[in-house]
Amino acid sequence: MTCFRGEVANCPNAISLGFTYGVEDPQAEPVGTVVFLEGGGGTTAYDDPEYAEKYLQNGYQVVYAAWDSDWELTGDTPNIKNAACRPATLLNYVFENIYSRGGMCAQGSSAGSGALAYALAWYGSGSFLDNVELLSGPVFGDIKQGCEVPNAPKVSVCATGQFGCDGAEWPDSPAYVDGDENLIRNWSNQPSCNAGKTTSASVNALWKDMSIVDGTDDPNFTYPQTALAGYLCSNVDPAQNNSAAQGEFFYQQFTSARQTASYSVTRINNCSGTEGVTDGETPQGDTGFVAISDRMLSSCIKRH
Repeated sequence: MTCFRGEVANCPNAISLGFTYGVEDPQAEPVGTVVFLEGGGGTTAYDDPEYAEKYLQNGYQVVYAAWDSDWELTGDTPNIKNAACRPATLLNYVFENIYSRGGMCAQGSSAGSGALAYALAWYGSGSFLDNVELLSGPVFGDIKQGCEVPNAPKVSVCATGQFGCDGAEWPDSPAYVDGDENLIRNWSNQPSCNAGKTTSASVNALWKDMSIVDGTDDPNFTYPQTALAGYLCSNVDPAQNNSAAQGEFFYQQFTSARQTASYSVTRINNCSGTEGVTDGETPQGDTGFVAISDRMLSSCIKRH
């Protein structure tokens, strides 16, 4: 890749943050562009390089990004929703300055899928993204239900009859576990996230306010020119975290084919670890990698 430096500035209530991004072009003129967003704080480039290799081989330009520090940290006024302005701004920069033709698309894993969901719901990225693939998330669907104590009840993921679901329903707790609660504590500056002691109504309200689905009418869940797909680890294996339940809060907002250009949420069995949809299996027996990459290639077409 050819790599460059950049900085996102002037996001409301978030300090400026630098990043490195890399661009690699296919051998011929690109048929589209795919931007990758990694999980956690996004300070390393996207894992699973086989996706970029396959997209390049099929004529797509690929863009990687790594932040200088966790993109979720805003500075003096902690709020993950406000911090999501940064990856949304990066996506818009790629669209306006790097993308040239064909589909403008994005793929995110875990917190990277959370960044993409914020970008769609809160920052208008549905106005230019043609296809979005969300792997193991978005993990910020309802941060309150992930942090509050007593813990919120389990969620039925892809409940019977839910629009767009591929695979039978399964239960998952929305509570952040396995160290992810420590990340949320840091990013939200609220050390009580799933810490075993009853949380206050005021702190619960802060977590709700910074969620993708914040309980208001403000987020937008209609992107008629954007194809959207999610992939969530099931409870087949004992290793399970809250990424499916948190993603479910977002996917419950989609009830009609009119909201997106195309839409699906796929149950992935036998994940590698708690979020490894790439190495898992779809209900049809395909690997997650095949299902995700094939859908990107078929859906990343120009619609705007």
